[in-house]
Amino acid sequence: MKRLRHAAIIAFFVHLLAGAGMALILRRGLDTNPDFQDRLSFLVQHRGLWTLGWLTWTAAALAILYFYAVFAAEHRVRFAVLLTVAAIAPDLSAQAIEIAVLPGLASPELFLALHRVAVVMSGGVANGLYSTTALILAWSTRNAYPSWVWIIGIAAAFSGFLLSASAFVDSVSGMFWTNVLLVPAILAWLAGIAAIPPKP
Repeated sequence: MKRLRHAAIIAFFVHLLAGAGMALILRRGLDTNPDFQDRLSFLVQHRGLWTLGWLTWTAAALAILYFYAVFAAEHRVRFAVLLTVAAIAPDLSAQAIEIAVLPGLASPELFLALHRVAVVMSGGVANGLYSTTALILAWSTRNAYPSWVWIIGIAAAFSGFLLSASAFVDSVSGMFWTNVLLVPAILAWLAGIAAIPPKP
């Protein structure tokens, strides 16, 4: 269980850093910035910051994979991790588009089209798979933890499903508000797993 605690702590701090990166850096280049020219200027003029912001989410994807793998192994719920393994490819591919392709595009139409592809891949497909994993793991271990821990895990999963739905229908406000719910829920769930040893 020491390994699970360490995996939860790592995932907690990496997600905390990624959430801060989203709020402080990435928001200037995302759909939440209604000024399209300002978005483009930010990506070109602050490419290093933009890349760093996305790399925190790359680290978060790998940290949650590690956490889910350890969690599933400790509680013998191995199938769920395969969903997260499947999520990594579209997530990292979308982040590669955001980091390596979008800042160099001169065509606004191509920029918007590729950004939309990245949003669907990461926010829609990958996030839906991560959320399904969270739902399976939280529900399967509901007898091992206090009710508030697994309920927060379920809340994180459903917030993730709402984020995926928002990404698929291209709702900027939906993606914003579901992230406002999702990141704290993930952090609280990870903190609970890290702090409270499961019942035998």
